Parts: sequence; structure tokens; C-alpha cells
Amino acid sequence: MPLPTARKRITATLAALIGATLVLAGCSNGTPSAEEDQGSAAVSGAFPATIDTARGEITVEEKPERIIALKPRHIELLHLLGEESFEYSAAPFEDSESLLEFYPWLEGSFEGEPATNLITADNTPSPEAIAALDPDLILTNIWGADDQLYSQLSQIAPTYVGIDPDTQTSWQDELAALATLTGHDSASVEEIKADYASELAAAAERLPGLQGKTFQVAVLAGDNILQLSDYANEPLLGLGLEPGEGQPTTGVEGLTAPKFSLENVDQLTADVLFIIPEKGTTPNTEFKEALRSDPRVAELPSAQNGTLIYLTPQEWTALNGGVSTSYLWWLDNAVPQLEESALNQSSE
Repeated sequence: MPLPTARKRITATLAALIGATLVLAGCSNGTPSAEEDQGSAAVSGAFPATIDTARGEITVEEKPERIIALKPRHIELLHLLGEESFEYSAAPFEDSESLLEFYPWLEGSFEGEPATNLITADNTPSPEAIAALDPDLILTNIWGADDQLYSQLSQIAPTYVGIDPDTQTSWQDELAALATLTGHDSASVEEIKADYASELAAAAERLPGLQGKTFQVAVLAGDNILQLSDYANEPLLGLGLEPGEGQPTTGVEGLTAPKFSLENVDQLTADVLFIIPEKGTTPNTEFKEALRSDPRVAELPSAQNGTLIYLTPQEWTALNGGVSTSYLWWLDNAVPQLEESALNQSSE
């Protein structure tokens, strides 16, 4: 499946920053190690293809034709590679229309309706339903299969759960892993990353007044409590922003990131502030209105700058461990407001 025109338009700089790693992985002066063999497979698109994952090594003997994607993220990544998933799950949504309402950037990334029985009521994969589809590759994440469930799934087909054992694998590493497992060479991966970087750099050029300015991302983490989160750091750093006071820069820092109640919301002092006043798909209108009407919020630097942005659940999902596709969808929404802000205009 060719990349959509919009995706090709939205996509050439990150390759220089990130891509060298994959290229170097294929180079050796001596007998190739197992890791180098894996890199060579990625370069050539050869089979069998073997990669190390969070639950051990997996091997795909030949190009998979019956792939099951259990997470929306994998639908995005497969589509970027020009692959079509044999079946996909839209859980917790029942149909493709509902999935697209919450993941609008997935438009055009899949065909047909989801298989509604692949995920059980307790939000775990169903080995029986998956086995009935006779897949040759299963895609989920580290939280989607504990040791026992992973053992069941891996007896059905090679099961990919991500690379990192205790956090979500970066989309770049996931893309490289899926490229290897589906027979794409590293050049296709580098092209996708380069396209993303080009569009991100173009967005940054529209925001000269934000270069070097600070940002914070405050997420509703309890009863009317906001906590700083690093989940959106990648695209924000790519726009030229810098972490503000308390803004975590690693996953470990995020576990103990500062929290803010309405009483101390005036401590959110970054130049650019993103607030997520809702959890999941459930609106929290009362808390959002309390924030909007609080005079201390109106006095925040970001409010004065025109750079206080309330993210919708869809926008936060796009940023929360997103993929280039969802990041760029969000940029289309956010950059115009940032571009017209007093902070950005003051530099012109």
C-alpha cells in the first residue's frame, strides 16, 4: 500500500539525527554477531527475520501475510510501511467509525471492520479468537500480555510485544522492528523518519518566538489534581521548546513528577502550558470550567502569552506515546494557535 499523499507531504531531517544507528548496525569488520545479523536482515529485508523483544527473541520464517494488530499504534506503523493488517482490534470501540472518532489520524490506515472478539472484557487478548484466524504474526504491547498469556500467544504465532520491558517502546524503534519482521529494508524506515523530521522542522520555523521557551504538560492525575507528564516531550522538543520547572525529561522522573491542585495552579509557570483536564474518553467539564474561571490561571505566563492550550482527549492520545502520524496530526491543530500567539508574534 503506497503512503497517502498527505503523509508524504507531512514527512526529511530526523534521519540524520536518528538514522545513523540503523546504518551502523549493518557494518562490521569481522565475523557478524547475532545482533549484526539482525541488522543485516533489516537492511536486506531477508527471511528468516529475528529480533530481540521485551519477552525474548522472536523469529518470523517468511514474510507474514496474516498479521493481527491488537493496538491502534500498530495499525499506524504497519500503514507507514505499506502493510495491511490481516485483522485488527478497535477495543474498547466496537466499530471502525467509533475508532476513527477517537483516532482521526488513522483515516485511510486500514480496511474493513475490526474483529470485535480479539480483546476480552478484561482488556486482554483472547488466544482462542486469535488462533481461529491462523495468524503468522501477532502485534501487541508489553502490558497486553503477561508471561502466561504471552506463552499462549507465542504458541499460535510469533508475538511482538515491544522492545523495552518496562515502558512503551519509541515509535522509531517499533517502526524498525516491524520493518524487519515484515521484510522492509532500513532505507524505507529512514525515509519515514526523515519525512517526519522535515515536517517537524518546518513547523518549528513557523514558531521563531517559541525557540528556547519553556513548556509544561499537566495531566489530570486524580481528583482535580494535575501532574506533569513527559509523554509529549518528543514533538515539543522538536518544535524548539525546552522543559520548564519540574517538567520530567525521562520516564523515571515522570513517576515522581510534581502535582498541582487548584490551590497551587499558579505554580505552572512555563512559557507554554498544555493542560489535559480529562481522563481517557470521559469529559471532566466541572474541573475544566474551574480552571478556566480561576483568576490565577488567567494570570499565568502562558495565558498572558496566548500559549495556554487545553488538549482534547483525542489530542492527548495523539501525543501520549504517539507515532509520527499522530504527532503530525496534532501539529496541524496546535501550530496555528502557537503561531498566532503573542509570544510568537513578539519576535517578528
